[in-house]
Amino acid sequence: MTVTAIQIGLHPDGIDYTSPDFTQFPGLTEEVLRRANDDNLAALRAAGYVVDNCLIEFGTAGADTARRALAAKPYDAVLIGAGIRLVASNTLLFESIVNAAHTLQPGCRFVFNQSATATPYDIRRYFPTPDDTAPAH
Repeated sequence: MTVTAIQIGLHPDGIDYTSPDFTQFPGLTEEVLRRANDDNLAALRAAGYVVDNCLIEFGTAGADTARRALAAKPYDAVLIGAGIRLVASNTLLFESIVNAAHTLQPGCRFVFNQSATATPYDIRRYFPTPDDTAPAH
């Protein structure tokens, strides 16, 4: 069986990159974020993982979008991006997504990227190969 993952992140179009919440990420722009998202997906897919992308808005609307995506099918890994996790004003959004994943994907591993471009390596911490659905840890 092939490892399935969902990558949940903020939609690049909806971010104010000049706000203090996002200036903490030096060099982050809409183009940089969009490219990182696309590159992460392409790298995971090229490595043989089955990965879905879920780009969300802020707040309740974003939580609802993530919840619908998490309910759509089973996932081995749930990646929640840094823009959701590391921005204090997104704490309730992050909490809502974690609780939805905990309920809807009880066997999943949470995988948190260390940078916008590290996702394939981060997923490999738990699933070294795309055919290894038993987590390494």
